[in-house]
Amino acid sequence: MKRISHDLPGVTQRIAKLGDEFTLAVSETAEVWRDEKGRTFLQQHTSEVGPTINQLVSALTQSIELFEGIAKKVQDPQHH
Repeated sequence: MKRISHDLPGVTQRIAKLGDEFTLAVSETAEVWRDEKGRTFLQQHTSEVGPTINQLVSALTQSIELFEGIAKKVQDPQHH
């Protein structure tokens, strides 16, 4: 049986890195936008991004584990 090619770990790492870069960009912007209007804007428009990226990375990690477990069972069903 041909193994299905995927790069979910690579995708997961890239998304996590984007999340880190986004957090850094928001922090840098917050240093410049110190007034109430800037803080309010950042809070309204960025507060959900970090948790959403974390949830996505977590879901992808769980999917990778599930996928790899299924792939092992398919390759050798008698030992699982």
